Amino acid sequence: MDSFRYTLKLLSVPGLGPRKILSLKNKFGTPEKIYGSSLRELSSVYGIDYRMAKRILESESRDDGEIDRVINFVEKKGIKYFTIFDTAYPKNLLEIYDPPPVLFYMGEYTEKDFDAIAVVGTRNPTLYGKSVTESLVKELIRNDITIISGFARGIDTIAHRIAISMGGRTIAVLGCGIDVVYPPENKTLVTEIITSGLYCTEYPPGTKPDAINFPRRNRIISGLSLGTIVIEAGEKSGALITALYSLDQNREVFAVPGRIIDKKSVGTNSLIKKGAKLVTCVEDILEEIDKIRKYPRKPKQLEISFKLDSEERNVYETISGEPANIDTIAEKLGKQPHEILPTLLSLEIKGVIKQLPGKMFIRC
Repeated sequence: MDSFRYTLKLLSVPGLGPRKILSLKNKFGTPEKIYGSSLRELSSVYGIDYRMAKRILESESRDDGEIDRVINFVEKKGIKYFTIFDTAYPKNLLEIYDPPPVLFYMGEYTEKDFDAIAVVGTRNPTLYGKSVTESLVKELIRNDITIISGFARGIDTIAHRIAISMGGRTIAVLGCGIDVVYPPENKTLVTEIITSGLYCTEYPPGTKPDAINFPRRNRIISGLSLGTIVIEAGEKSGALITALYSLDQNREVFAVPGRIIDKKSVGTNSLIKKGAKLVTCVEDILEEIDKIRKYPRKPKQLEISFKLDSEERNVYETISGEPANIDTIAEKLGKQPHEILPTLLSLEIKGVIKQLPGKMFIRC
Protein backbone atom coordinates (compact mmCIF):
# COMPACT_ATOMS: atom_id res chain seq x y z
CA MET A 1 0.00 0.00 0.00
CA ASP A 2 1.54 3.32 -1.02
CA SER A 3 1.75 6.58 0.90
CA PHE A 4 -1.15 8.13 -1.02
CA ARG A 5 -3.59 5.34 -0.15
CA TYR A 6 -2.44 5.34 3.47
CA THR A 7 -2.98 9.09 3.72
CA LEU A 8 -6.47 8.80 2.23
CA LYS A 9 -7.22 6.09 4.79
CA LEU A 10 -6.12 8.40 7.60
CA LEU A 11 -8.44 11.09 6.24
CA SER A 12 -11.31 8.60 6.25
CA VAL A 13 -11.01 8.02 10.02
CA PRO A 14 -13.83 9.92 11.80
CA GLY A 15 -12.49 12.76 13.94
CA LEU A 16 -8.97 12.58 12.50
CA GLY A 17 -8.33 15.95 10.87
CA PRO A 18 -5.28 17.73 9.42
CA ARG A 19 -3.85 18.83 12.77
CA LYS A 20 -3.91 15.34 14.27
CA ILE A 21 -2.47 13.81 11.10
CA LEU A 22 0.36 16.38 11.30
CA SER A 23 1.00 15.28 14.90
CA LEU A 24 1.17 11.67 13.72
CA LYS A 25 3.60 12.64 10.97
CA ASN A 26 5.83 14.49 13.44
CA LYS A 27 5.88 11.42 15.69
CA PHE A 28 6.25 8.58 13.17
CA GLY A 29 7.51 10.20 9.96
CA THR A 30 5.67 7.98 7.48
CA PRO A 31 2.14 6.58 7.18
CA GLU A 32 3.59 3.07 7.01
CA LYS A 33 5.09 3.54 10.48
CA ILE A 34 1.80 4.96 11.76
CA TYR A 35 -0.05 1.82 10.71
CA GLY A 36 2.80 -0.35 11.93
CA SER A 37 2.66 1.09 15.45
CA SER A 38 0.85 -0.22 18.50
CA LEU A 39 -2.24 1.15 20.18
CA ARG A 40 -0.05 2.34 23.03
CA GLU A 41 2.33 4.17 20.71
CA LEU A 42 -0.51 5.84 18.84
CA SER A 43 -2.23 6.83 22.08
CA SER A 44 0.93 8.66 23.18
CA VAL A 45 0.48 11.24 20.42
CA TYR A 46 -1.14 14.48 21.50
CA GLY A 47 -4.84 14.50 20.55
CA ILE A 48 -5.01 10.75 19.90
CA ASP A 49 -6.85 8.79 22.59
CA TYR A 50 -7.25 5.02 22.78
CA ARG A 51 -10.50 4.96 20.79
CA MET A 52 -9.02 7.13 18.03
CA ALA A 53 -5.91 4.96 17.91
CA LYS A 54 -8.08 1.86 17.52
CA ARG A 55 -10.07 3.46 14.67
CA ILE A 56 -6.83 4.33 12.90
CA LEU A 57 -5.49 0.78 13.00
CA GLU A 58 -8.86 -0.71 12.02
CA SER A 59 -9.02 1.54 8.95
CA GLU A 60 -6.02 -0.22 7.39
CA SER A 61 -7.92 -3.39 6.60
CA ARG A 62 -11.28 -1.76 5.90
CA ASP A 63 -12.43 -1.75 2.28
CA ASP A 64 -13.29 1.75 1.16
CA GLY A 65 -14.88 2.28 -2.23
CA GLU A 66 -14.49 6.06 -2.05
CA ILE A 67 -10.72 5.78 -1.67
CA ASP A 68 -10.58 3.41 -4.64
CA ARG A 69 -12.69 5.87 -6.64
CA VAL A 70 -10.32 8.75 -5.88
CA ILE A 71 -7.19 6.74 -6.68
CA ASN A 72 -8.63 5.43 -9.95
CA PHE A 73 -9.80 8.90 -10.96
CA VAL A 74 -6.47 10.67 -10.41
CA GLU A 75 -4.59 7.89 -12.19
CA LYS A 76 -6.96 8.00 -15.16
CA LYS A 77 -6.94 11.81 -15.46
CA GLY A 78 -3.23 12.27 -14.76
CA ILE A 79 -3.89 14.38 -11.68
CA LYS A 80 -0.89 14.70 -9.38
CA TYR A 81 -0.82 15.03 -5.61
CA PHE A 82 1.32 15.87 -2.63
CA THR A 83 0.81 14.11 0.67
CA ILE A 84 2.01 15.66 3.89
CA PHE A 85 4.57 12.84 4.10
CA ASP A 86 6.24 13.72 0.76
CA THR A 87 9.57 15.56 0.70
CA ALA A 88 8.26 17.62 -2.23
CA TYR A 89 5.33 18.97 -0.17
CA PRO A 90 5.49 22.82 -0.18
CA LYS A 91 7.68 23.81 2.78
CA ASN A 92 5.88 27.02 3.73
CA LEU A 93 2.52 25.22 3.71
CA LEU A 94 3.92 22.55 6.00
CA GLU A 95 4.62 25.25 8.60
CA ILE A 96 0.98 26.15 9.23
CA TYR A 97 -1.11 24.80 12.08
CA ASP A 98 -3.24 22.46 9.96
CA PRO A 99 -1.72 21.78 6.53
CA PRO A 100 -3.88 19.71 4.16
CA PRO A 101 -2.82 16.03 4.35
CA VAL A 102 -3.36 15.71 0.59
CA LEU A 103 -3.11 18.42 -2.05
CA PHE A 104 -4.41 17.42 -5.50
CA TYR A 105 -2.88 19.45 -8.29
CA MET A 106 -2.22 20.02 -11.97
CA GLY A 107 0.72 21.99 -13.27
CA GLU A 108 3.95 22.25 -11.31
CA TYR A 109 5.15 23.61 -7.99
CA THR A 110 8.73 24.91 -8.11
CA GLU A 111 11.15 25.95 -5.40
CA LYS A 112 10.83 29.56 -6.53
CA ASP A 113 7.12 29.44 -5.68
CA PHE A 114 8.22 29.72 -2.04
CA ASP A 115 8.55 33.45 -2.79
CA ALA A 116 4.84 34.03 -3.22
CA ILE A 117 2.27 36.64 -2.27
CA ALA A 118 -1.47 36.06 -1.99
CA VAL A 119 -3.65 38.66 -3.70
CA VAL A 120 -7.30 38.62 -2.63
CA GLY A 121 -10.29 40.92 -2.60
CA THR A 122 -13.88 41.52 -3.56
CA ARG A 123 -15.69 39.63 -6.31
CA ASN A 124 -17.08 42.94 -7.60
CA PRO A 125 -14.15 45.36 -7.73
CA THR A 126 -14.37 48.99 -8.73
CA LEU A 127 -12.22 50.45 -11.50
CA TYR A 128 -9.85 51.55 -8.74
CA GLY A 129 -9.60 48.01 -7.39
CA LYS A 130 -8.98 46.57 -10.86
CA SER A 131 -6.31 49.18 -11.59
CA VAL A 132 -4.48 48.65 -8.28
CA THR A 133 -4.55 44.87 -8.69
CA GLU A 134 -3.10 45.09 -12.20
CA SER A 135 -0.39 47.52 -11.13
CA LEU A 136 0.74 45.60 -8.03
CA VAL A 137 0.66 42.18 -9.70
CA LYS A 138 2.72 43.43 -12.64
CA GLU A 139 5.37 44.82 -10.30
CA LEU A 140 5.42 41.68 -8.15
CA ILE A 141 5.92 39.51 -11.23
CA ARG A 142 8.76 41.78 -12.36
CA ASN A 143 10.34 41.07 -8.99
CA ASP A 144 10.03 37.27 -9.39
CA ILE A 145 7.14 36.84 -6.97
CA THR A 146 4.57 34.08 -7.58
CA ILE A 147 0.95 35.26 -7.31
CA ILE A 148 -1.48 33.13 -5.30
CA SER A 149 -5.24 33.58 -5.25
CA GLY A 150 -8.50 31.69 -4.97
CA PHE A 151 -9.71 31.52 -8.58
CA ALA A 152 -12.86 33.44 -7.63
CA ARG A 153 -14.53 36.16 -9.65
CA GLY A 154 -13.18 39.68 -9.33
CA ILE A 155 -9.79 40.45 -7.78
CA ASP A 156 -8.72 36.78 -7.75
CA THR A 157 -9.30 36.27 -11.47
CA ILE A 158 -7.67 39.59 -12.36
CA ALA A 159 -4.58 38.66 -10.32
CA HIS A 160 -4.25 35.27 -12.07
CA ARG A 161 -4.75 36.74 -15.53
CA ILE A 162 -2.26 39.60 -15.09
CA ALA A 163 0.38 37.22 -13.72
CA ILE A 164 -0.04 34.98 -16.76
CA SER A 165 0.00 37.92 -19.20
CA MET A 166 3.32 39.03 -17.67
CA GLY A 167 4.85 35.60 -18.17
CA GLY A 168 4.92 35.03 -14.42
CA ARG A 169 3.82 32.18 -12.20
CA THR A 170 0.50 31.92 -10.43
CA ILE A 171 -1.15 29.43 -8.07
CA ALA A 172 -4.91 28.92 -7.85
CA VAL A 173 -6.33 27.30 -4.71
CA LEU A 174 -9.83 25.89 -5.19
CA GLY A 175 -12.80 25.45 -2.91
CA CYS A 176 -14.00 22.40 -4.85
CA GLY A 177 -12.69 19.27 -6.55
CA ILE A 178 -9.95 19.72 -9.13
CA ASP A 179 -12.30 18.44 -11.84
CA VAL A 180 -14.97 21.04 -11.06
CA VAL A 181 -14.52 24.45 -12.70
CA TYR A 182 -15.90 27.23 -10.53
CA PRO A 183 -16.74 29.85 -11.55
CA PRO A 184 -17.60 28.25 -14.91
CA GLU A 185 -16.59 31.33 -16.93
CA ASN A 186 -12.97 30.68 -15.88
CA LYS A 187 -12.78 27.44 -17.84
CA THR A 188 -10.18 28.75 -20.30
CA LEU A 189 -8.14 30.14 -17.41
CA VAL A 190 -7.61 26.64 -16.01
CA THR A 191 -5.36 25.58 -18.89
CA GLU A 192 -3.37 28.81 -18.70
CA ILE A 193 -2.72 28.37 -14.99
CA ILE A 194 -1.71 24.74 -15.40
CA THR A 195 0.78 25.84 -18.07
CA SER A 196 2.33 28.59 -15.96
CA GLY A 197 1.82 27.55 -12.37
CA LEU A 198 -0.21 25.38 -10.05
CA TYR A 199 -3.93 24.57 -9.93
CA CYS A 200 -4.68 22.83 -6.65
CA THR A 201 -7.16 21.82 -3.96
CA GLU A 202 -7.38 19.71 -0.82
CA TYR A 203 -10.87 18.52 -1.77
CA PRO A 204 -11.19 15.15 -3.56
CA PRO A 205 -12.42 14.98 -7.17
CA GLY A 206 -16.13 15.55 -7.54
CA THR A 207 -16.44 17.91 -4.54
CA LYS A 208 -18.93 20.66 -5.34
CA PRO A 209 -18.16 24.34 -4.67
CA ASP A 210 -20.25 24.50 -1.50
CA ALA A 211 -20.02 27.74 0.47
CA ILE A 212 -18.60 25.96 3.52
CA ASN A 213 -15.47 24.95 1.57
CA PHE A 214 -14.18 28.42 0.75
CA PRO A 215 -13.32 29.81 4.19
CA ARG A 216 -11.28 26.69 4.92
CA ARG A 217 -9.63 26.89 1.49
CA ASN A 218 -8.32 30.33 2.46
CA ARG A 219 -5.84 28.93 4.98
CA ILE A 220 -4.03 27.25 2.06
CA ILE A 221 -3.92 30.49 0.07
CA SER A 222 -2.24 32.29 2.97
CA GLY A 223 -0.22 29.23 3.98
CA LEU A 224 1.48 28.97 0.58
CA SER A 225 2.47 32.64 0.69
CA LEU A 226 4.86 34.93 2.54
CA GLY A 227 2.05 37.41 2.98
CA THR A 228 -1.43 38.43 1.86
CA ILE A 229 -2.49 41.63 0.09
CA VAL A 230 -6.14 42.58 0.47
CA ILE A 231 -7.49 44.85 -2.29
CA GLU A 232 -11.03 46.08 -1.76
CA ALA A 233 -12.96 44.04 0.79
CA GLY A 234 -16.30 44.71 2.40
CA GLU A 235 -16.99 44.35 6.09
CA LYS A 236 -17.75 40.62 5.81
CA SER A 237 -15.57 39.76 2.82
CA GLY A 238 -14.04 36.31 2.54
CA ALA A 239 -10.75 38.06 1.78
CA LEU A 240 -10.63 39.13 5.42
CA ILE A 241 -10.67 35.46 6.43
CA THR A 242 -7.51 34.96 4.38
CA ALA A 243 -5.94 37.94 6.15
CA LEU A 244 -6.84 36.48 9.54
CA TYR A 245 -5.31 33.16 8.56
CA SER A 246 -2.15 35.04 7.55
CA LEU A 247 -1.95 36.64 10.97
CA ASP A 248 -2.52 33.29 12.67
CA GLN A 249 0.21 31.73 10.52
CA ASN A 250 2.63 34.56 11.38
CA ARG A 251 2.65 35.82 7.80
CA GLU A 252 2.59 39.43 6.61
CA VAL A 253 -0.72 41.20 6.02
CA PHE A 254 -0.93 44.09 3.57
CA ALA A 255 -3.93 46.26 2.74
CA VAL A 256 -4.61 48.79 0.01
CA PRO A 257 -6.43 51.82 1.43
CA GLY A 258 -9.70 52.95 -0.12
CA ARG A 259 -12.21 55.78 0.17
CA ILE A 260 -13.84 55.96 3.58
CA ILE A 261 -17.28 56.30 1.96
CA ASP A 262 -16.85 53.17 -0.16
CA LYS A 263 -18.37 49.99 1.31
CA LYS A 264 -15.78 47.92 -0.57
CA SER A 265 -13.04 49.64 1.42
CA VAL A 266 -14.47 49.03 4.89
CA GLY A 267 -12.58 45.76 5.29
CA THR A 268 -9.22 46.97 4.00
CA ASN A 269 -9.32 50.23 5.95
CA SER A 270 -10.22 48.27 9.07
CA LEU A 271 -7.20 45.98 8.55
CA ILE A 272 -4.94 49.05 8.35
CA LYS A 273 -6.40 50.40 11.59
CA LYS A 274 -5.64 47.05 13.22
CA GLY A 275 -2.01 47.03 12.11
CA ALA A 276 -1.86 45.68 8.55
CA LYS A 277 0.78 47.38 6.45
CA LEU A 278 -0.65 50.10 4.25
CA VAL A 279 0.32 49.57 0.61
CA THR A 280 0.76 52.45 -1.82
CA CYS A 281 3.39 50.83 -4.07
CA VAL A 282 5.08 47.47 -4.57
CA GLU A 283 8.10 48.53 -2.51
CA ASP A 284 5.87 48.58 0.58
CA ILE A 285 5.46 44.83 0.07
CA LEU A 286 8.96 43.94 -1.07
CA GLU A 287 10.72 45.68 1.80
CA GLU A 288 8.78 43.47 4.23
CA ILE A 289 9.34 40.13 2.50
CA ASP A 290 12.89 40.61 1.22
CA LYS A 291 14.32 39.37 4.52
CA ILE A 292 12.35 36.12 4.38
CA ARG A 293 12.51 35.37 0.66
CA LYS A 294 14.25 32.20 -0.44
CA TYR A 295 15.51 33.94 -3.55
CA PRO A 296 16.29 37.56 -2.54
CA ARG A 297 16.31 40.36 -5.03
CA LYS A 298 19.64 41.04 -6.67
CA PRO A 299 20.92 44.59 -6.18
CA LYS A 300 19.88 46.67 -9.14
CA GLN A 301 22.60 47.77 -11.46
CA LEU A 302 22.77 51.46 -12.19
CA GLU A 303 21.10 51.09 -15.57
CA ILE A 304 19.72 54.60 -15.25
CA SER A 305 23.20 56.15 -14.70
CA PHE A 306 23.12 57.90 -18.07
CA LYS A 307 20.09 59.82 -16.85
CA LEU A 308 21.84 61.07 -13.71
CA ASP A 309 24.26 63.94 -13.45
CA SER A 310 27.47 63.49 -11.48
CA GLU A 311 26.02 64.80 -8.20
CA GLU A 312 22.95 62.56 -8.48
CA ARG A 313 25.16 59.56 -9.24
CA ASN A 314 27.36 60.21 -6.19
CA VAL A 315 24.35 60.40 -3.88
CA TYR A 316 22.64 57.39 -5.47
CA GLU A 317 25.73 55.21 -5.01
CA THR A 318 25.72 55.82 -1.24
CA ILE A 319 22.18 54.43 -0.99
CA SER A 320 21.54 50.68 -1.00
CA GLY A 321 18.67 48.23 -0.64
CA GLU A 322 18.73 48.87 3.11
CA PRO A 323 17.10 52.05 4.49
CA ALA A 324 19.61 54.78 5.37
CA ASN A 325 19.04 58.01 7.28
CA ILE A 326 19.76 61.32 5.54
CA ASP A 327 22.39 62.12 8.19
CA THR A 328 24.23 58.88 7.43
CA ILE A 329 24.10 59.53 3.67
CA ALA A 330 25.37 63.09 4.14
CA GLU A 331 28.21 61.92 6.40
CA LYS A 332 29.38 59.42 3.76
CA LEU A 333 29.47 62.23 1.22
CA GLY A 334 31.20 64.68 3.59
CA LYS A 335 28.29 67.09 3.37
CA GLN A 336 25.49 68.52 5.48
CA PRO A 337 21.99 67.04 5.18
CA HIS A 338 20.52 70.25 3.77
CA GLU A 339 23.13 70.21 0.99
CA ILE A 340 22.03 66.82 -0.37
CA LEU A 341 18.28 67.18 0.19
CA PRO A 342 17.59 68.71 -3.28
CA THR A 343 19.50 65.85 -4.92
CA LEU A 344 17.60 63.25 -2.89
CA LEU A 345 14.31 64.81 -3.97
CA SER A 346 15.47 64.77 -7.60
CA LEU A 347 16.37 61.08 -7.35
CA GLU A 348 12.99 60.36 -5.77
CA ILE A 349 11.19 62.16 -8.60
CA LYS A 350 13.14 60.08 -11.12
CA GLY A 351 11.92 56.97 -9.36
CA VAL A 352 15.30 55.48 -8.44
CA ILE A 353 15.02 55.93 -4.67
CA LYS A 354 12.16 56.07 -2.22
CA GLN A 355 11.79 58.09 0.96
CA LEU A 356 10.61 56.23 4.04
CA PRO A 357 9.36 57.68 7.34
CA GLY A 358 12.02 59.35 9.47
CA LYS A 359 13.98 60.77 6.55
CA MET A 360 15.15 57.30 5.56
CA PHE A 361 15.97 56.51 1.93
CA ILE A 362 16.19 53.24 0.00
CA ARG A 363 16.78 52.23 -3.59
CA CYS A 364 13.68 51.33 -5.59
